[in-house]
Amino acid sequence: MRIFILSIGFGLLISGCGTSSAPGPQPVQEDAASAALFERNAETARQLILDFDAESDNALTHFADSAIWTPTRFGQTDTVPLEQAWKGWKRAWAAYDMELLSDIVLLPGVNPETKEADGSVRVYFDWAYTRPATESVPEKTVKVSLYEAWEFDADGKIWMTQLYGDVGAMLAELQR
Repeated sequence: MRIFILSIGFGLLISGCGTSSAPGPQPVQEDAASAALFERNAETARQLILDFDAESDNALTHFADSAIWTPTRFGQTDTVPLEQAWKGWKRAWAAYDMELLSDIVLLPGVNPETKEADGSVRVYFDWAYTRPATESVPEKTVKVSLYEAWEFDADGKIWMTQLYGDVGAMLAELQR
């Protein structure tokens, strides 16, 4: 009888080592349509990054006219419209030399409720911002790691951008 009970216990132990159906993160299932939507939007995001890095006015063409940036900087509470963001980019291009330091590895975003791919695109990357030397200050370079995510409209234009990274500290350091 003792051998029978030990055999059952050992059998239960072995069967418990198989794959688990416990709740937790599950892989996102993508169908062909969502994969194609991601690829289309990822190409727009890739070209935006390249246009920004080249300080090209073509960067503006990737956005819907009503595009916004969500408030992700300390103290920011309002969304930033495209016109205001564009003016900031132009000022930054004039003031600093910028260089993309990392490969562009675009990842699919997911709907927060369904956890299914939704055509949004995200990326992690590193930039170097260089303040050129003047007669009174030496050249200074600061590196910043960023996370950016984009939402797209039906026409494949970016309608919302979220940018996370310590841009405020990077700019403050450049001014020191």
